This record gives sequence, structure tokens and C-alpha cells, in this order.
Amino acid sequence: MIIAYTIIAIFIAWIWVDFYRLIDVFESEKLAYFILTFLLGASSVFIVLGINRYFLDQFNFELNGEFFNDFLYSVLKVGVVEEFAKLVPFLILLAFFRKQLNEPIDYLAFICVSALGFSAAENVMYFQKHGSEIITGRAVLSTVGHMFDSALIGYGIIRYHFYSKKNGILKMLMFFFLAALAHGFYDVWLFYTNTFSMSWIVTYVYFFITISIFADILNNALNNSSFFTYKKVIDTNKVAIRLLTYYGIVFLIQFLLAFLAKDVGKAIGSFFLSLFITGFIVIITCVRLSRLKLIKGRWNKIKLDIPFTISSGGNGQYRSTLFRIGIKGGEANEIHINAFYQEYFYIYPVSRRNSYIVDPKLAYIERKIFLRNDETFYVARIFDGGERSSYETVLLKAKSFSITMVNNKYPIVALLKIHDLKQLENVSAIFNDFGFREWAFLRPKNEIKA
Repeated sequence: MIIAYTIIAIFIAWIWVDFYRLIDVFESEKLAYFILTFLLGASSVFIVLGINRYFLDQFNFELNGEFFNDFLYSVLKVGVVEEFAKLVPFLILLAFFRKQLNEPIDYLAFICVSALGFSAAENVMYFQKHGSEIITGRAVLSTVGHMFDSALIGYGIIRYHFYSKKNGILKMLMFFFLAALAHGFYDVWLFYTNTFSMSWIVTYVYFFITISIFADILNNALNNSSFFTYKKVIDTNKVAIRLLTYYGIVFLIQFLLAFLAKDVGKAIGSFFLSLFITGFIVIITCVRLSRLKLIKGRWNKIKLDIPFTISSGGNGQYRSTLFRIGIKGGEANEIHINAFYQEYFYIYPVSRRNSYIVDPKLAYIERKIFLRNDETFYVARIFDGGERSSYETVLLKAKSFSITMVNNKYPIVALLKIHDLKQLENVSAIFNDFGFREWAFLRPKNEIKA
């Protein structure tokens, strides 16, 4: 089984290697460097084994069931040692292939891929010891947890190189020990899962908070790329669907292994229990980490937050007893409308009845602006005739509900009237501050015959 478990562990790591390749939209990295870093990360488990055997095992410092002792053990003997081990492959890459790390997201990607290598090696050992029942849990909680802890170290390095060098060494050390503390805090609750019923609740809540922090860190890294351009955005739907598809395969693999090892009833029961508990965590994780809003030069404040909201299912007389879960992040997938950024195109009314546009008109998106809560709008010109004719400046807002495309090709937008161009400077403005004219859709200029 060890060969099967090794393949599964590598596949789990690949999920997140591919994630970095999808979100690094400005200047992608060669896969070969990721493979090298992954292999070095997998080898770093020997650093942990060596430190424990030849140094730490000489001290009488073990788990004893007392929370404070076990917490220190988790932070110092596990967190510090493992975070150091995962850092070494990154430092090797930094020393010999420094040119590959030319934007902040590269620092995060490579240190996290080192963590993925370490996690993969660790997963093989755990799968071999505990069996297939733990595959999905470790595929998300442990794997993403290792990435998050290493990302804290990477973020400290990023802040030094790309934000401020003041007290740089001290701050990088602080982020390292913060990573060790985060690692230890996660681990210590796992020791009490059989004796303290709240431990899993603490683990899940803590994991969700780390997802929000992780999203902010990733966003800040992308925002401050030296290759930043608003012509490129992340295809959030593609990223989320890819991640969820990968995890669907992981769930299926666990079910098949359980089916081969147990009777059908137990296999099905184990599968649905895992799907119910871990599936929710997977969906929140994959969707939230795919919703990254790119704003040039922005350093978002790192907040302790839950990545989803829970609200009632309706309002007033239509209020439902059910709850609605909303996942935070960017409000809409910009990939389709962004294809028209700083391009000439034709804008069509969705319905000609009482239309402001009536007939298709030439248009051009000048720039992207962010108003209250960083809601995205596009400032566009709509021409009376050709490119050099008179025009009106309007706002376009991508439709994010119900039908959002015409013929699955052309993005639908809200056409908004600007009462005064000074409105565009008011970052507190909202959708309703502008005059809604109609729904329209955008079509490339090169598709229209002269």
C-alpha cells in the first residue's frame, strides 16, 4: 500500500502546486523549479528526524497530558523544528535560483511548495499507520495547515524585501516564531480529541481563521507584483472548480480504498460522514482562496476573520427557517469583462424595449476603479459614432447573479449613469449612487463585420 499512499500524497500536493500556477497570472514560474522545491521539501523530514535524534531527544521533554506542557512541546519541539526544516529548501532555492523569485507571490509559492513536499512525506507515514480513513482530513486540514504556517514565514520575508527593511531581521524572526506558534496551536488540540469534545470545534474554527489570513497574505503578494497589470485577473471560477474537482477525486479515492478494505455498508457510511464534515471545509477553503481581488500596490490589513457568513434564507414575509452561507472574497468573476479592459468593443442592449443604447455602439473601457468595500467598476466611453467622435463617460458593473452571459460568450453588465465625474473619486460610493440605465452586454470589435 505504501506505493498507493505515495501516489495519493503526491496528488494532494499537486492540487496546491497547480493552485499557485493558476493564481500567478502576471509572471508564471517553470514547473521544474516547483518539482525541485517539492523534492527538497520532502527530503526535509530528515532534518526533523536528525534534530530530534541527535539533539532534542537528549532532553526529558515529552507530552504528559498537562495542557501548558503539551502546548510548549507542540510549539518548540514540533513547530520550531518543522518550520525550520521546511524553510531550508526555500533558502537553498533563494541562494542558487534567486532570479526565479522576482515578485512577492514567488516567495509564497516556493516556500509553500517546500511545505507541500514535507506534508506529502508526512502524509505517507500517517496513511501507512492509520489507513485510508484519514486521507481526506489530512488532504485539507494538515496539508493546507502546513502551507499556511510556512506562508507566515514567507510573508515576513516579503514584507522585508517589498515593503519595509526597517527592523527587517527582527520582523522576519517574529514571523518565524509566529509560524511555529500557529503550528503548535493547531497540533496541541489534536492531542485532546479523545478527551475533550470541544477540541475539534477549536480546530475547525482556528482553521477557518487561518484561511482568511492566508487569503489576505496571497492577495497582498499578488497586489505588489512588479509585473502587475489590470489587464490580467484571476479566473476565480476556474480556480475554484479545479480545486473542488481535485478534492472530489481525493474523496473518491478514499471511498474506493475503504470499499476494498471493509464491507460495503461501512465504506458508504465512512464516505458520507467524511463528505459531510470535511466536504464543507473543502468548499469554504477552495472558494475563499480562489476569490482574490487584485488592487495594484494594496497592502490589506491582516484580519482575524471567518471566511464565510451565515444569514437567514429570506426577508420579511418570505423569511425562511433555513440558513444561507456566503463565502467571502471578490464579489464576481471578472475574467470575462476584463477581456475588454482598455480595448474597443461594441455594447448591445440586452433588451431593446425602452433601451438607452437602442442600437449597438462602439465603446472603450478606460480604467478600473474600486469603491466602497472595494467593489469593482469599470469607467468606459460610449461613442456616438467612430473612435474619434464625441462620447459619454459611463460606469459598467459586471452582473454577478442569475444569467451573467449572453450565449455563454458575452458578459452582461449594468450600464450606470455618472451624474458628476467627481463621483468617481468618492471611494465610499455604492452602486445605487449612480443612475441605473439598463442591462447590456459586451461583444468584441473584431467579431463585427465592417
